[in-house]
Amino acid sequence: MPAHGVLLLRPLVGPGPGALQRQGGLSLVELMVSLLLGLLIVGAATTIFLANRSSMRLVEGAARLQENARFAVELMGRDIHEAAGMVCGGDLPQVNIVDASKTLVNWATWDKGLLGNGFGTGTGQLTAPSAATAQIANTDSVMVWSASMGTPVQLVAHDLAGATFTTASNHGFSVGDVVTACDGTQVATFEVASKTAKTVTYTNPSVNGITHTFSPSGTGNQAAGFLNQLSAHAWYVGKSTSGDTSSPNSLRRISMTSMDANTGLSNDEMVENVKSMAITYLTADSWGTPASSYVAAASVTDWTAVVAARVTLTIISPDKLGTDGSASKQLSRDIPFTVGLRRRVQ
Repeated sequence: MPAHGVLLLRPLVGPGPGALQRQGGLSLVELMVSLLLGLLIVGAATTIFLANRSSMRLVEGAARLQENARFAVELMGRDIHEAAGMVCGGDLPQVNIVDASKTLVNWATWDKGLLGNGFGTGTGQLTAPSAATAQIANTDSVMVWSASMGTPVQLVAHDLAGATFTTASNHGFSVGDVVTACDGTQVATFEVASKTAKTVTYTNPSVNGITHTFSPSGTGNQAAGFLNQLSAHAWYVGKSTSGDTSSPNSLRRISMTSMDANTGLSNDEMVENVKSMAITYLTADSWGTPASSYVAAASVTDWTAVVAARVTLTIISPDKLGTDGSASKQLSRDIPFTVGLRRRVQ
């Protein structure tokens, strides 16, 4: 240590010029290459994402299309299957005392069982849908009647003179409902004039009225008598009222709820995204032998001879899925199904 307690500091001397170290970094070329590789990776990831998203939308659209198809086939197929059905079964004599002067009388004339393309004006034609739910041009429609749908109520008495049926349990019918009465001998169709919990009255005309006393509960050799509300539905493709602009058409069903011209019909949107419907029919001769081919409604001369209907629904996806590569086309499928009329198919 130096004298006098003074500490001498010697400056540190770095390495010589030949040993200098330079700080590392990226050149412009390396930076550009790195950016390019990053963009390629991001682009590849984006492409995979978009492809997966498009595939998922396509699968989802196809699933919704199939779900709509199943729903349509189930509802419409069951209706056609029960066409001309009767709780008491068999080909029984019929009498219809529904007031022929009423606007909706054709909706209660059910002896044909079903009727193709029946909308329009004139004798035997059905009330056409309103403009808001109008039928789409060049599509088919079908009217279906059945007295075997719903829950029948057994009779315990029929007062022919008093035009009154008495039921074993509460029936649930309303004034204006169109109801069928049947036993093993006859069928009668009438409009409910008044009712209580277990009684139903009707207006019996003096000409072509009900003259048969229906069996109260299977007395003697007669089958038990029943009352059942008439099911009358018209199926067609019409304008959608859902507000979805991607689905301008839908499968619609008009139901007769009463004979009231103002409120007697209910028009419901059953299945969305149905673009069109085509129906052909198979008839059989008096021996039950079916024809060799299905024909259009215009070629059917006897609707009581129809034993089956072949329906083709064209259903589209709710979204444009880019099936043509331009993201401007909706998925479309033709869904064919054939239904036999249970009462007429042996």
